[in-house]
Formats: sequence, structure tokens, C-alpha cells
Amino acid sequence: MSMESNKELPSKFISYYSKFTNKELTLLSFERVFGGASRETFRIQVKDKTGSEEKLILRRTQESSLIETSQSTEYLAYSAYQGTAVPVPAMVDIKEDEETLGAPFMLMQQLDGVEASPFTPDAYSPHEEKLGKQFWSILGEISKKDINDNFISQFENNSEDPCWKSELDKWVDVIKEDSISIEPILEAGIRKLYEDPPKDPQKKSLVHGDYRNGNFLFKDNKITGILDWEMAHIGDPLEDLGWALSPIWSWQDRQKPAYLIDRQEALSIWESSSEITIDKSDLNWWELFACIKGMAIWISAGNEFKTGKNVDPINLFSPWIPGDIHLEIILDILEGDLH
Repeated sequence: MSMESNKELPSKFISYYSKFTNKELTLLSFERVFGGASRETFRIQVKDKTGSEEKLILRRTQESSLIETSQSTEYLAYSAYQGTAVPVPAMVDIKEDEETLGAPFMLMQQLDGVEASPFTPDAYSPHEEKLGKQFWSILGEISKKDINDNFISQFENNSEDPCWKSELDKWVDVIKEDSISIEPILEAGIRKLYEDPPKDPQKKSLVHGDYRNGNFLFKDNKITGILDWEMAHIGDPLEDLGWALSPIWSWQDRQKPAYLIDRQEALSIWESSSEITIDKSDLNWWELFACIKGMAIWISAGNEFKTGKNVDPINLFSPWIPGDIHLEIILDILEGDLH
């Protein structure tokens, strides 16, 4: 998407949205929000003739997207949780065409609250306790959703393979395609996962796919929104749990996953909220899987940068620092198994 077309975007947007709402609207602000590698995000404020204001978020598909994700997946996930204990923004519109705004897009109401970087240890201070209870409880709520729900049943779920295998195969394929070298520690982690698979889940659920600190909005001591559902899929709820627990998201305090509350307390809150009893060895498998999936994402980012498809500096940083951290965690897990 060229910068040229971005210059015209505000005027294109206001004419589309005026027609959509059948109102005469004025644009008060239109700003790009940076972060996230798969969608361009814009924060927008409009006003109608009566002076009533509305705050919106526009998510537009980028040509160069780090992980190939479908916009309709994200839209379906948001739609499935409207009016539930999982806080999500109200959806306004989705368009798959490129004519309206130059690329497929989704439009939603803007929620109150801010996001924090997953790499800032005291981002949630002094509200870690209250936010932590909500964070792990909401993750349990996500897994309670009936997968026959009319939104969720639209997810592509055509694999005959067990959950663990279809996910592992998918990310190993990304690693094979985008790696510029062989990484022995990563290969050892992958071998371990194939040799010692987990049991099939007690119940399949919708998996968020990137549930972690940094992907929720909060205002003081309240979580106001769970964001970034573009990797949502049907699978094992332990996959989300393993990802959220990964030490990469709380590197400077590994006893407090997501820099919120103590690991044991987090697990018992999740168990009571999801009504699923955790099998420790299965969770261990998904925690190692989280590192492999993380490595696939960092390797993919490095490939985007190296090939010039997307030279955002975050794609240079990703395979370097997070990549090193995840390799170290894989090594810790494999060494732990030896003892």
C-alpha cells in the first residue's frame, strides 16, 4: 500500500462512512496506530451535524502481511463474542473489496483503554492483581464458547489431523519456507514435539491464537478489550494457555507470566473459569509448542525484512532479540527434560 494512497484515505473514508450511516459527517481526526504486522490500523473520530461524536477503529489488510491471516477470521471471532464476558469492540462493517478504501477492511467502535508493550515489566502497576485475575479468567471464558455457535462454525476446520498436529505442521512449514539457516536448538524442539504428542483436548474450542499481554486494552484496574484475533482458529484451549504463559512475555520476572500474577494462581483461575482440568504433561507440550510457533513468527519477520517485502525495523528486531529469547527457553525446556 503506497503512502500516496494513504494521503487520500481520510477523504475516501469520510465519504464512504457518510454514505454508510446516511449522515453528513465531519472528520475530526484520522491517525495511524503503529504496531501489529498484519493490518494497518487507524484511529478515527467523526462528528455529525448535531455535534454528536463517534470514535472508530479501521483495520485495513496490508499487502505484505507477516503471517497470512484472513480478515473474515478476525471479524467472525469479534462477532462471536459480542455481549459475552469476553470484552470485544462492537463491529460496524467489513468489506472484502479494494474499491472502497484501497484494500479490504474492517470497521469497529473504539474501546476505552490503552495497550502496553509486552516487554515492559511494570506496565500494569499498581493494578497487576486485579488485571491478572481478569486476564486469566477471560482466557477461560474464551474456551467456553460452543464451537457450534453460528459464527464459530464458519471457521475453516477441515483438517482430519489432531489439533496438535495441524498446528505444528503449519508452523513448521513456515519455518522451512522462511529460514535462512538451520537452527539446531529449534530442530531439536520440533523433533521433541513430534515424538511426544499431547492427548486430544477434552473439548475443542475457539483459540485466540495470540492471547498475551500487549494484546488487551485496560483502563486503570479493568480490562476493557481483547484485541488481535487474526490468528483465531478451532483447536485445543491449552494452546492459548501455553502461549500466554510463555516466559518471553515476562522475561524479567518469569514467576509472573504476562507480568501480572503468580503462575500457580493464574492456572487455578483459568481452570475454574474454563471448567477444564489441566493435564500437566499436555500443557508442557503446548508451552514448548509456543516457542516453536514464536520462532516461526520471528523467522518470518526476518524474511520479510531481508527480502525487502516489509522493511519496518520491527521485522529486523524480531528474529534477533525475541528469536534469541525463544531459543533460550527451548534449551531450558529440553535441559529440564534431561534431568
